[in-house]
Amino acid sequence: MAIVITRRDDADAHVLKVDGFLSAEDADELLRAWHEMTGRRVLDLTDLRYADRRGVGVLRELRGRGARFVGLSPYLGLLLEQADRPPGG
Repeated sequence: MAIVITRRDDADAHVLKVDGFLSAEDADELLRAWHEMTGRRVLDLTDLRYADRRGVGVLRELRGRGARFVGLSPYLGLLLEQADRPPGG
């Protein structure tokens, strides 16, 4: 299974729920879904099980663009934290 992206509009934000495994092959699909929305945007990562290097890069990019994450697992949080460190740091 790759990813399943489901969009829901709440009263105060647009939510993208990302389920499964975020790989390089699916990263563009997530970016496309993100760019189709405007206003306050939230990524619900409760059921995201894994992200490869490109997937983590996309999550970092979206966070840098103001995405708010909910349901981020400790594992994915660690991957994002490691990606934020400079090489050798």
